[in-house]
Formats: sequence, structure tokens, C-alpha cells
Amino acid sequence: MGNKTCYEMLIEGVDLKKGNIIFNDHKISLKTFLKNIEDFSISLKALGFNKGDVLTIYLPTCPQALVAFYACSKLGVVANIVHPLLPLDQLRENLKQTKSKGLMYYDILIRNHKDLASLNQILINCSISNYVIWRKVFFLLFAIYKCRTYKKAIKYSKLIKHNKNAKPTELEGRGDDVVCTMHSGGTSGQPKIIELQNSALNDLSIALEKMYTRKIRGGGSEYSLVALPIFHAYGLGVSVHTCLTNQYSLILVPNFKPKKFNAIIKKYNVTFFAGVPVMFKKMIEYKNFYGKHLAKLKDLWCGGDVLTESFVEHFDTILKRYKSSARLFRGYGLTEVSSVCAANTFEHYRPYSCGKAIPYTKIEIWDEENNLLSPNTIGEIAVGSPSVMKGYLNEVNGFVHKEGIKWIKTGDMGYMDEDGYLYILDRRKRSIKINAINVFPAEIENLVKKLEDIDEACAVPYHYNEKTYIKLYITLKNKEISNDKVKEEKLKRDILTLCKKKLIKYSVPRLIEIIDVMPRTAFGKVDFKKLEMR
Repeated sequence: MGNKTCYEMLIEGVDLKKGNIIFNDHKISLKTFLKNIEDFSISLKALGFNKGDVLTIYLPTCPQALVAFYACSKLGVVANIVHPLLPLDQLRENLKQTKSKGLMYYDILIRNHKDLASLNQILINCSISNYVIWRKVFFLLFAIYKCRTYKKAIKYSKLIKHNKNAKPTELEGRGDDVVCTMHSGGTSGQPKIIELQNSALNDLSIALEKMYTRKIRGGGSEYSLVALPIFHAYGLGVSVHTCLTNQYSLILVPNFKPKKFNAIIKKYNVTFFAGVPVMFKKMIEYKNFYGKHLAKLKDLWCGGDVLTESFVEHFDTILKRYKSSARLFRGYGLTEVSSVCAANTFEHYRPYSCGKAIPYTKIEIWDEENNLLSPNTIGEIAVGSPSVMKGYLNEVNGFVHKEGIKWIKTGDMGYMDEDGYLYILDRRKRSIKINAINVFPAEIENLVKKLEDIDEACAVPYHYNEKTYIKLYITLKNKEISNDKVKEEKLKRDILTLCKKKLIKYSVPRLIEIIDVMPRTAFGKVDFKKLEMR
């Protein structure tokens, strides 16, 4: 499709009259936002950043991170977006791998700013105070009290202040340039650094806009609530870039706190929100989620982890009660294709599925020799899309070229029905071999969660006498059961009875343990690796 930069798509897509970005209850007009991008790009050039250089964005979801991303896009600089709580040793290795030249950091997240001096980076100090008016002094003093600052770091506030006569930077970026690097478990389960081009994120925006038969352009008056982190492709690609380029305003929320989140939805009449299952589950636990304001919601997307059909039905019932036209739509995607590649919509919806492939994207189910499998046959999910990554950093592999299309083998197992709806079975990297038989944890988990007392479930392998078995961890909706040994044992028997009836014998759990809460990764997914090590 197009060969524009993300910066160009932004300029063409925003509504300067009505649009704004809200951060900590402060409104930043899009006119100011675009000026900050221009001023920051002028400063980057003055600091010696040239096309192909790398600027690391070590920030939470905040205005500074978005300003930097779009300034990098304009200049052809690569935005290396990393988790803002990445330990220093891991950060140092990342900077080395990406050949980073500069590092943007958040003042209150670094106890001793001088620790960053050894990283050999141009350091840019960002603060909450950069984009607030009231409580500005409070945030400045709090950072001084909590952290030891580093005098040689450059303050972000100085980099976005240039007079009107300052000469604008030239557009040096191109659509086929790598605009950002992101970090993922990779389709094989090994940590990877993924290179995404401007064109990939732009094509995602175009495809998602085309996916709707009704117009989704917001006209500046509709809000996308951005709770997903921008170091996640789902957050940057969908909640930020797709929404901005389709005239939505943004509300940036660095930390997901469900009660506060619900209050924001009510206050600003939010219309769009993309999240992961645990977010939606936590939101409805608080009374302030409920009310007439839900009628303003139009689009809700959920991905990134298993979403049960029973929960979808429950959530949709709440929406209907308050006359909302929205539904909770399950989707599927991965960082390698800039996030979403399949989704349910109002026009194409099927229970239990992740919907159909988005426009311009092809999804197929392959066997181990990359042959196309017939409908309703389980195999590995393969995706061919204009939004596919350029590749993994410093690696040449990662694709299958077939019929003139560059395909990604996702490492996920699933099937498609006769009508093209996609169903996810499990991550192939999570499949467990027991006596040469593939056992899929998600199959066990989905079955067990049909019991009314089960909230979440996670099946992992455990080893005893050189043999592999399944151990099942569960959390409960009714916490009182865990305090009643009789009820607890009955529940475990019910689980085993159900599993023996519905699953092959290798999938039946040998051990069942009730825990208070599931451990989670930085992306909100159940951390099954941590459970394996318990």
C-alpha cells in the first residue's frame, strides 16, 4: 500500500480543531503535540542524531514517548522502545544490541540517575511535570526527593522549546525505514528484537479502518483509552497510531488501576478501548464500572491472552443492560505483524473464534511441511500481511516465502472453519510432550474454566521419576472454598472427573493446586514459566 512515514500519516490523519491528548487530567491540544514533535526533532538533529541512528525510549505510556516516536519517524531515526522497568543489566545489553545512541528515561522511575551514566548514551530526562500545569511543582519536588538526579542529563522540557523562527527539520524518513524495534518472546519462544517499518504500522491503520463498514473516524471528539503500554505493538499500533490517524483523541494511562480506569471512562465518555482479558475482568469488579455512561462505548477489543466465551457473554450482557451498542470483540495478533491480524466485528462474528483475517491479510493453517491444511484441521497458524515485520534484529531467518507472499509462522496452533473464522488452540511452544503425545495446556485450561467456581487456570508440566505429568494451578471466584477442605477436595474431584471424561489421559492433571492469584508478565498474560518453576 502506501509508502509514507508514520509521521506523515499522523499529520494527514489528526483533527487539529478538536483533537487532544489527555494525560493526568491535563489536555494537550494536537496543535501543541505536533509542535512538540517538530521542536524535539530539531533538538535531536542538534544533538547529532542522523538517519539510521537509534534512540531508546525507556518510558511508560506518556506524551514524551509519543513525541519521540513520531520525531524519530520524521528523521529516519529508529525508536528502540523498551519496558521502563527493565533492569539495568538487561537495559545495557539491549542498548549494545541495538547500537543505541540516546536514552530517554522517566525521572521518578530511576532511583539514582547517575547509574545511567555508565551506559554511554545521550541521556534525556523526562518528567510528569513536563505536561501538567496544576501540581507541576509537586511533581518536580517529589522527583527531587525520591531520586538522585544527574546534572549532565538533558531535560526534555528544554528540547521542546524553540521559537517560531527555528528552521523545521527536513523529512528524512521513508515508508520502508525501520521506525521502531520492539521486544517479544518470538514465534519460537526465544527472546527477539523485532524491527517494524513505518509502512507496517500505517498499513495496519488502513486495514483496521477498512474493516469497518461504518466510518470509524472520530472527528477529534471520540476518545481512545490507551492503557496498553506502547512498548507492546498492540498498544502502539492500535490504541495510539491507528486511533490518531483516524481522528481519535487519546487518553494516556501509564498504570492500569481498574477503579481509576472506570472513572476515566465515565468522565470522558470513552468510545474505544483495547485491552487484555485481565483488564476487563478487573474493571467489572468495581461498582463505578456500571452506569448509563457505558452507552457511549462503541468498540472494545480484547486480545493477548485467553478470553473465555462465558466471560464475553457476561460482559456483553452488562453492556446491553446499559444500552451500549458495543460488544467485547476477541481478536488475535502478534508483534511480528504489528499486532492485530484477525478480529471479530459487528459484521463478522462467531462465538469462540478470533474472527476473520483483517483486510489485506491472509491467514492459513499449515502442517509441519508448510502445506495448507483443510478447514477444521489443527495445525500451525501462518500469517501473510503488509504489516509484517522487516525481520528480527541481526537475523536473516523468520519468514517463509510462498506464492509470492512473505509469511510468518506464528508458533500458535489452531484451525479455521469453512467460513474463514480462526480458532486458537494453544501456543506450540507451550505444547507439552508426554509419551510422544502433544498435550496442549490451553485445551485443559479452557475445559476446566467451564466449572462455575473456577476463575483462572494454568496447566504446566512437572517431572517425577524421569516422567512428565501435568500440574494444574487454579484461582477461584469464591475464595471461601479454599478455606474449606471438604469443598476444596470436592472441587478437585470434579475437575479430575471432567478432564477424564473430555481429554486424552495424558492431559489429565496429576496435581491440582489452588492459588490466590496468577502471576503475570509485563503484558498482563499469565506467567506460566513462573508457575513451572514453583
